[in-house]
Amino acid sequence: MKSLSFKFVIAVLLSTAAAQIFASGNIRINIIDEQSRRAVESVSIILIPRNGTETSHSGDSTGSTLINDLEAGLYEIKISHPGYLPLRLPSVRVIDAKTTPVKAEITEVRGAMEEMLVVGSKDRQDFLTSVSSGEKDREALRSAAGGGADVLRSLDGLPGLFSDGATSNYTVRGNSPRNNLILVDGIPFANVVHFNDAFGEQEELEGGGRYSVFAPNIISSAKFQPGGWEPAYGGLSGSLLQLEVAEGNQDTPSFTLRFDVAGLEVGYDGPSYIHDDTSVLFSARSLDFTRLFETIGLDDLGEPSLSDIILKTTTELDDDKINLLILNSSESYSRDIQHVIASDEDELGDFEDVRLADSSRDTALYALSWDHLLANNGELIQRIYYRSDKEDASSGEAYPDLVAAGTPPSEVPVREDLLVSQRTEAETGYRLDFFTPNALGRFSTGLRIAQIDLDLSLDLREDWIRYEYSYRDQGPSVDQRYLVWTEENTDNSYTQSETNYTLYLDQNLPVGNWEFRAGLRYDRDNFSQQDIYSPRAAATWLATSNLRITSTVGRYNQTPSYTQRASASNNATLENELVDQLSLGFAYTLAENLEFFVEPYYQDMSNLITQPDDSLRERTNTGEGRAYGVDTSLSRSFEDGWSASINYSYNDSKIKDTPDGDYYDADFGRPHSVSIGGIWEINQRWKISTRWKYASGRPSDTYVVHEDVLGPGEPLRYSRETVDFNTGRYDAYNSLNMRVDYRRAFGRTNVIAFVDIINMLGSTNPGNTGFNERSGLDVEEDGSAVPLIGVRLEW
Repeated sequence: MKSLSFKFVIAVLLSTAAAQIFASGNIRINIIDEQSRRAVESVSIILIPRNGTETSHSGDSTGSTLINDLEAGLYEIKISHPGYLPLRLPSVRVIDAKTTPVKAEITEVRGAMEEMLVVGSKDRQDFLTSVSSGEKDREALRSAAGGGADVLRSLDGLPGLFSDGATSNYTVRGNSPRNNLILVDGIPFANVVHFNDAFGEQEELEGGGRYSVFAPNIISSAKFQPGGWEPAYGGLSGSLLQLEVAEGNQDTPSFTLRFDVAGLEVGYDGPSYIHDDTSVLFSARSLDFTRLFETIGLDDLGEPSLSDIILKTTTELDDDKINLLILNSSESYSRDIQHVIASDEDELGDFEDVRLADSSRDTALYALSWDHLLANNGELIQRIYYRSDKEDASSGEAYPDLVAAGTPPSEVPVREDLLVSQRTEAETGYRLDFFTPNALGRFSTGLRIAQIDLDLSLDLREDWIRYEYSYRDQGPSVDQRYLVWTEENTDNSYTQSETNYTLYLDQNLPVGNWEFRAGLRYDRDNFSQQDIYSPRAAATWLATSNLRITSTVGRYNQTPSYTQRASASNNATLENELVDQLSLGFAYTLAENLEFFVEPYYQDMSNLITQPDDSLRERTNTGEGRAYGVDTSLSRSFEDGWSASINYSYNDSKIKDTPDGDYYDADFGRPHSVSIGGIWEINQRWKISTRWKYASGRPSDTYVVHEDVLGPGEPLRYSRETVDFNTGRYDAYNSLNMRVDYRRAFGRTNVIAFVDIINMLGSTNPGNTGFNERSGLDVEEDGSAVPLIGVRLEW
C-alpha cells in the first residue's frame, strides 16, 4: 500500500512538472447517443473562440475528438450529425497545460424534430419529462449568485423551485422541503444537509438544514424535475433532484485550493496513475462558521463546524464503466451561555433566545456502480451501497433574566441536557436498472432492495415548560396556559429492522410526432406493512419544430420519515401519504437561444400525516389536500457573453386534518413567486451573476398571548396559544444575491477571486419568527447581508 501511494505521488509530481512545458490547452470531446449510450461516429464539430477564427473538426470511430494547441479562454462548440439534433455548448473553458473533458449526449431525430436545436447544459432530451424540468452544470453551480459554496443554494433560478435563503433547502409547488427526493449518483440520499434540527425538537418538524454536504465544484450536474418523473424513482412526492458527482479527468491532473473566512477546501481531479483507465476525484473541506458569524454580528447563533470528504473513482473498460463513491461527513454544533447572553441586543434583559444545544453527527455513503452495455443497444446498471447516519444531540435552557445584569456567565442558572436524543440509521441496498429497445420503442425495468436498520430514542430528564402551544393540546386543566413536556409523554425508543423492495416497468412508444410512456411502480414498505402501486404515464406531441406539448399523470407516495415513526410508540405503523399529479406543459422556442414555457398542474393528496395533539407527539393518516398552480419561464441560453431567465409560479395548496374538517393553507404554500437573474461574462477574466427573487409570505397562525402564566411569586412569563392554523399570511419576502468572479492565470496556476453576497439588501424574511416568553412578543429574525470573500487556486 505504501509503495502504491509513493508511486502515485511521484507520478503526479512528474506529470505536473511535464505539463509546465506546454503553453496551450486541449479539449477532448466524447459524443454518445443519449438513449443507447453508445458512441456516435464521424460527428462534425465547429469550435468557436470568443476572439478568433472558428475551426472545423471531425469525431473518430470511437466518438472522441481531441483538439490540441488551443489558447486559454472561452469557446463555443457546435456539434452536428445526420439523423441527430444539432447541439450547441455555449461556454467551454480551456486552461493552459490541461485537457478539458467534454461529454456530449445527442438526440436522434424523429417526427417534427428536424429543425430543433438543443442547447448544452440541459437535461438529456427526454421529451416525456415535465417541460419545467431543468439542469445546472458544474460551471453554473459554482458561479451561481448566492450559492455560498453550497450546491442546494446554487439551484436558485430553476423553474418551480423556491428557496428563501435562510436554510439550505427549497420548496416546490407548496410542498415541504422534506418531500423532495434527492439522489446522488443514482442512490437515494436524504442526508444532504448539515445542521438539520435535531430529532425531538419542535423546529425539526418544519424541515430544513443549514448547509449542504456537497460543494458545487464537485457536482457535474444537478437535474431537477418538479413533477411527472418516471416510475424508476419514488418514495417521496415533492420533486426529483439528481446530483451527479463529477468524474476525474483521465488526461491531465488538476489541484484546487479554495479558502474563505469560513474555512478551507482542497481537491484533486485527474488520472489515478495506478490504472490507465481509472480517474480520481477527491475533495476535502473543513469549515467553521464561528468567525464568520462574529464578523457579521451574528455571534448569538452558536458555533457550528463541519467537514466533508468525498472520493470518486471512475474506470472505463470498453463496454463497462465502474464507479466507486466514498463520502464521509461530520458536523458539530454548540450553543452555550455565552451565546445566550449575546442574544440580548435591542433591550437590556430582553434575551431573544435562551436555548442551549450541543450536537454531533456523522454520515457516510459507500457505493459501487457497474454500467454494462449489452448487445442490441441494451444497458444494464447495477449499484450496491451502504449508508449510515448517526446523531447525538441534547438541548436545554438558560435563565439569564433571573439574575442581575452583568452577572458572570458561570453564575447564570442553566438546565443543560434536558432533552437528549439519539438517532442511528443504516441502510444496505442493491439497485438494478435494465434498458433495451423492442418492437414498440424502448423498454426499461428495475429492482430495488434495501435493508434498513433504525435505532432512535428520546429521553427527557426533567419536566420542561413550553410556552407555545395550540388549543387542541391536552393539559391538566383549561386554566393552565402553557404546555409541560413530561417523561411520560416524551420518552420513547424505536428500534426496527426491515427489508423494503421495489419493482418497476416502463415502456416508451414513439409514433410520428407523438411519443408516449406508460409505467407501473410497485413498492413493498415493510415498516408500514403496505403494498403500494403507482401507475404513471406521459405523452408528448411535437406540434411544430418550435412547439412541444407534454402531459404527465401519475401517483407518487411519500414515505413517513424515521423521526416521525420514532417520536411516539403509536407512530410505528404510520402509512405512506399518496399524491396523484397531473400536468400539461407547453414549451415554445422563440429563437435559437430563447425559450418560453408554461405548465399548469393539479395534485390530489390523501392519507396525509397529521398531528392532532403536539403534547403527545402522536400522528395519524387522516389528512387530505389538493393543490393547483402554474409554472412559467422565459429563458435566454448563454450567447454573446450573457444568459438570463425570468420565472413566475402561482400555487394554491390547501390541506385538512380530517375528511370532514375545513381546508386551510398548506404550511409551505406561497401563492406567488418570481425570480429574475442572469450571468454576464464581461471578458475571459470577469464574470458577474445576480438573482433577485420575490415571494408571497408563508401562512401564519391566529393566536392569543397570555400574561403571567406561572402565577404570583414566579418569574414573569407569557405564553402563546394558537387558536387557528394558517389563517393569515406573513408579509412578502424578497432578496438580491450577487456574485463577482475574477480569474487570472500565472503560468499554469489559475487564481479565481470571488465575492458572493447572499441577501445583498439585508432583507428580513417575515416568516422567520420566534416567540419570546419573557416579553410576550414575536421576535423577527433580522435580515443581514452575508458576504463570502474567498480565493480558489487551480493548477
